[in-house]
Amino acid sequence: MTDWRSLWDAVVASDVSARDGLGWEFTSRTGEPAWAVFREDSGPFPVFSAARGHIMPSADDLAAMTHEAVADLLAAAGLADQHGWITENISAALLLASMSVESWEGVEWALESGPNDVATAWAEPDAARTPYAWLRAIGTDASAEVSVYQDDALFGLCFIPTVELRLPEFDSGSLRSRRGIPLVRGPINQVKVVYDTVVEGHHDAGLVSEVLLHGDRASTLLIAAEAYSRHEWHLFDESVVALTEPTTADSLAWIPERHRWRRTEGGR
Repeated sequence: MTDWRSLWDAVVASDVSARDGLGWEFTSRTGEPAWAVFREDSGPFPVFSAARGHIMPSADDLAAMTHEAVADLLAAAGLADQHGWITENISAALLLASMSVESWEGVEWALESGPNDVATAWAEPDAARTPYAWLRAIGTDASAEVSVYQDDALFGLCFIPTVELRLPEFDSGSLRSRRGIPLVRGPINQVKVVYDTVVEGHHDAGLVSEVLLHGDRASTLLIAAEAYSRHEWHLFDESVVALTEPTTADSLAWIPERHRWRRTEGGR
């Protein structure tokens, strides 16, 4: 396999005046912006971001560029990744910024269930937030899956395929198949990944707790959380909660109280 350095240049910035944090900026040999990976440090925890430029490297080159940048930025922040899994997971999430999404599908969780796991309440079509067991973004030539992973008693967002996820043939209990889910579509221009290093007071490890996807005309925020009822939502729990209007996350009630972080809509 050809190394990405044979086609692309990289500038590793230790202090970027136009942005917060550290970053890697990738360009073509003629200087055209191709890809950028940054770590922003202006909030309570690091936020990683990836943004596409004017031209797009191959999928293999993008994966290698992103993995190397994320590994370097984690190490620069003193964030341990002994087994490399966090680097792989953050990188996989950031690579959604190279996708053009045609549709979304997944398995939705009920908001409330009665005896024998019979669903009694589902999110309304215009609900501020909807919980899913998993989601799949289907692109023109690729797809990406979002589920959850468990770290001790907490859950984060997982972008690394671990098992084959299939829509069930028949809906049952508190789960139902969904196609054509109205989340962000078209080119994903930027992705932001929250790596929460302060959850439960931990400062040397963290969870991928939220991911923000910016498109041309809309954005989607994904949060690792769970609906215990329509009015009780717990963070760091075992479903993927999708919000079609990311700004509403700041005004909604969460248990524990959610840390706010800065979002730059559509910008780098």
